[in-house]
Amino acid sequence: MICTVVDFEKDSVVYNFTGATKEELDNHLNLFFTTENLLLKSDISEQKIFQKGNKILRIIFGAFIKYFKVVVTIRSENGVFTVKLYRDMNFIMSGGIIGRTAARKEFARINEAFKVYFGH
Repeated sequence: MICTVVDFEKDSVVYNFTGATKEELDNHLNLFFTTENLLLKSDISEQKIFQKGNKILRIIFGAFIKYFKVVVTIRSENGVFTVKLYRDMNFIMSGGIIGRTAARKEFARINEAFKVYFGH
């Protein structure tokens, strides 16, 4: 499985994968996010949602409660899988300014771990 970075922004990163089947890629993605303590909350067609923490408590108590969510979209074209990691957290879900900074740091950490895990 070969992984290359295609595009990146503050809240998203796009990778291309070759040399794998959809099932192999799904298994590797699920294993990676499980090792990062992000549980699979939704797996619909081309989109997976991984999160950790409690959403309701985050809304009530803000940055004092851990909560993080990543949306992963997977598209396939001509044997190339395009995987987009997106930090799907608005200002309230981030926990204000303090939480938003922490969420961005967590996304950067997960992105670096993703690169290491997939051998980029």
